[in-house]
Amino acid sequence: MTEKVPENVKWYDKFTYKIVTCTEHLFYNLGFKIASRPWTTIGICWLVVALSAFGFFRFHQEKNPLKLWVPAQSTFYHDTNWLMSKFQNGFRMESVLFEAPDILTPGALREMLNIDRQIKKIVTSTRVTWEDVCFKIPEVDSSLDFLYKSKSQDGTIEIYDPSVLLGSSAYCRMLQSFDKVCFERNLLQLWDFDEGQLAQLTKQDIVDKIDEFKIDPILGNLKNYEDLLGGIVRNESGHVISASSLHTFYMVYVNFSSVDMDQVGNMAGTADWASLDALEWENGFNALLANISKNGTELGIYYSAARSFGDLTAESMFQDMDILVVGVAIMIFYVQFVISKFNCVEARIVLGYMGLLSVGMACIVACGLCSLVGISYGPVHTSLPFLLMGLGVDDMFVITACWEELASETKLSLEQRIGYMLKHAGVSITVTTVTDVMAFLIGSSTILPSLQSYCLFAAAGILMTFVFVVTFFIACFTLDQKRIYANRNGALFCYTHKDHTKNQCSQRQISKSVFKFIYSKIIFTLPGKILVMLITVICLGFSIESAIRLEQRFDPEWFLPQSSHLTAYLKKKAEHYPTVGHEAGVYFGSLNYTSEIRNIKNIVRQLEESPEIVENIHSWVDPFRDYVKMNFKKDMLEEALGADEFNLYLSKFLFSPNGARFQANFRFTHDPECGTPASDITMSSINFRLRHFDGPKQYLPAMHETIAIAKNNNFTSGDRFATVWSKIFSTWVTDELIDVEVMRNLQLALLCVMVCTILLVANLQMCFWIFICVLVTMVNVCGFMQRWGITLDTVSCIALELAIGLCVDYATHIGHTFLTIQEGTPQERSLRTVVSIGAAVLYGGLSTFIGLSMLALSQSYIFQVFFKIFALVVAFGMFHGVVLLPVILSFVGPNPYFAHKLVPQSNDVI
Repeated sequence: MTEKVPENVKWYDKFTYKIVTCTEHLFYNLGFKIASRPWTTIGICWLVVALSAFGFFRFHQEKNPLKLWVPAQSTFYHDTNWLMSKFQNGFRMESVLFEAPDILTPGALREMLNIDRQIKKIVTSTRVTWEDVCFKIPEVDSSLDFLYKSKSQDGTIEIYDPSVLLGSSAYCRMLQSFDKVCFERNLLQLWDFDEGQLAQLTKQDIVDKIDEFKIDPILGNLKNYEDLLGGIVRNESGHVISASSLHTFYMVYVNFSSVDMDQVGNMAGTADWASLDALEWENGFNALLANISKNGTELGIYYSAARSFGDLTAESMFQDMDILVVGVAIMIFYVQFVISKFNCVEARIVLGYMGLLSVGMACIVACGLCSLVGISYGPVHTSLPFLLMGLGVDDMFVITACWEELASETKLSLEQRIGYMLKHAGVSITVTTVTDVMAFLIGSSTILPSLQSYCLFAAAGILMTFVFVVTFFIACFTLDQKRIYANRNGALFCYTHKDHTKNQCSQRQISKSVFKFIYSKIIFTLPGKILVMLITVICLGFSIESAIRLEQRFDPEWFLPQSSHLTAYLKKKAEHYPTVGHEAGVYFGSLNYTSEIRNIKNIVRQLEESPEIVENIHSWVDPFRDYVKMNFKKDMLEEALGADEFNLYLSKFLFSPNGARFQANFRFTHDPECGTPASDITMSSINFRLRHFDGPKQYLPAMHETIAIAKNNNFTSGDRFATVWSKIFSTWVTDELIDVEVMRNLQLALLCVMVCTILLVANLQMCFWIFICVLVTMVNVCGFMQRWGITLDTVSCIALELAIGLCVDYATHIGHTFLTIQEGTPQERSLRTVVSIGAAVLYGGLSTFIGLSMLALSQSYIFQVFFKIFALVVAFGMFHGVVLLPVILSFVGPNPYFAHKLVPQSNDVI
């Protein structure tokens, strides 16, 4: 059966007529057919779930932090992959910070030696030891000092270069006799970890040794011990006389090319590259120091293994799942409370469970389909079931509210009543679903990988939740209604109540009475309307002022539990080493170094001329130049060396006492060998440290300036590659992009909401007011975020994406219902709207809040942010959708949909 569009109507009325007619006919027919064959519908739904579950065979959880948190188009992403391919191996750092009023005492050193020995005796359950995992470097026996230095007649120490003095052959044979030892930065190296020497030390011996051994010239093994000290006290001559803290570092070997992040990564995507053996040893490291700290020592001990951050963030992210289970239990009880009536027959106990089961089915299908097409699962995706639960329950409440509106239609069959129920509810929840799905699809265009994946999973989940609510839940609703008609018990289906009489209390629709009283007697009075408008304007003004001050900032330490050992370590590190910044480096590719050495020197010079940004520059250029100039009488900055000559001198330099410390700064086509010219350089680096910055307004310009110094070079040979890289850049890059991403996604999502509501609601004026409610809600959320101490980061960006989808629902349900009410003045129609659908919208908003309310008890940063933002979304979304919009519509509400007979009053379906 089809209907003819009435003559003499305007084009937009024809458009509205066709849209509304088609959608309502579609949902009437769907409801009628499902109600006619509920078991068939349920079977088909379960078959879809079963088939979709096969997609889990391709399920992949992304654990690589580079692929989760760093934009693939960013320079940092490209540079990191390039560096790992060139370096291939490196080390992870295990840290111990000792604290005492004066750490430079014999007693303190002896206690540190005892702890050091326990660390080096760690043996894991798989028999992994410190020697198995440590990063090894060559070490010279201190008894050979006489080869390198001697005392002149005036008492000064003269340093000789044995690489030149002894000749290549003899010198290289001597180097081959040296053992490789585990690389560590430890003050105890000054006394060769000898308990006998430490037993004889005095306080003066310790400070004298530190002053004497600021840098050990033997192979240049990074033995500058003074920078390990914190809280240093100096005498008038500038010499160290005491310190309040001491850092000790142990280096663990990493072969980047052999690391499989799917094996060694964690579910939070915060783990660094490491071997399984290294991770196991580090676990023993943490356990040992935790036990030492627990039993108490004279020293304060604070520690951090390289795996600590990954372990603690993963634990923090998932440790409160039990709280969420409690939230789900509360949600189940809440759903029963809302959809049931308080008598044995109309208690819809099983239906409530089936409604929540439809959300679970949607999760399975969404994850299966996304996995099937190769979309990886990420750490923040664990919040997806709770988002879908809030949206699914909201749809259920709208459906049941529409059913209650049909209570007086006793002449219709059950199938017809189900059809009419879905006719109205289906259009309303379709509008919200389409806008939600489109908002998330827009969000998936982001360059942040984890957010992109999440948006795709969320879009699929929301769509499937809608599908199962209008099919599986409707089928279950039909069966449950048949049970009620048969007077069977709500919990025990086999028991039939004979001569059952519904108690009067259970039939009272208290929420409608309350809404009618509040709106007719308070809100829709002139003072009430003025108060609503005043509250809206004041909140909007405060929010705009705060939103302007909303800043992008993210500190990885926010992910850490406050009671963790890593948090304690970081606090002490900041206390004793407040000016220590972040390790960084300039990295060069396969250049013609003989001709480019001047340009490299120029880059170093520019860094040295930026002391407000960088410090502690360790460049090999000047030491290499001085080495060649002193021993071979050539200045490579003044005259170009031949390639063979350059490679020979570089090899000698890197195996010399002063040059060996720079071996880690070079990679060659073949490993260098003492006595032979070096092969072509594939990568070189110059280390420095970025200064400590207070926030993004300081560190973002610093990052760009250092990168520009490297990029704006005059290289003309080789791959011409040069960049500045630091691990902290991964966070800073995200900081820089996130505010742009948030604004772009929110603007596109708002535009999407407007377009979708125009097409589906089919009333321009109503679409405009819905858009205004959503826009004002988002401004309020952003403004009060700032006042609640939330900044723009990846977590809050995801939450804001969800906010668009949630806040559009409230206003859309109200707006669509208003258009379906044909009779009365705008205020009368507005009152009928809130009385009929207002309670369902309110219950839907409360369901979202209740489902996530337990997050407020969590210590996890992610859950805390989600709770705060969702609480703001629910509060402002419901206010603008259920209070402000009805007030506006009572003044200037649009005309209802063009009157027409949508569905015939018969069993016929179209």
